[in-house]
Amino acid sequence: MSEKVYRIRGGGLDSNNDRLPESEPFELIAKAVEPGSGSTLTAVGRNGKAIAYTVYFVPAVDLTNDDKLMVRGARCEIDVGDWRSPYGTGRTAMVVSCTLGKG
Repeated sequence: MSEKVYRIRGGGLDSNNDRLPESEPFELIAKAVEPGSGSTLTAVGRNGKAIAYTVYFVPAVDLTNDDKLMVRGARCEIDVGDWRSPYGTGRTAMVVSCTLGKG
């Protein structure tokens, strides 16, 4: 099962502190979307961030920590990480923790 999420790139401020435009939302296909923090990301949640969703991509996609992700209609700040199988199989994935900036 997979789910569509949308990457929003750009924005921020230029050297004159003028707002830069954001890109149009770009569709990405996530392998899975989990509400809250995944079991491997509990340390991130303990650092003061309330994680709304954990999104898994197999294979990895073009995302950076500066991007935003639209998940189930909610615009989220993201923290991108790698996942490796603990069983030595060599399987990898991209794990993205999404925060709403509330709290």
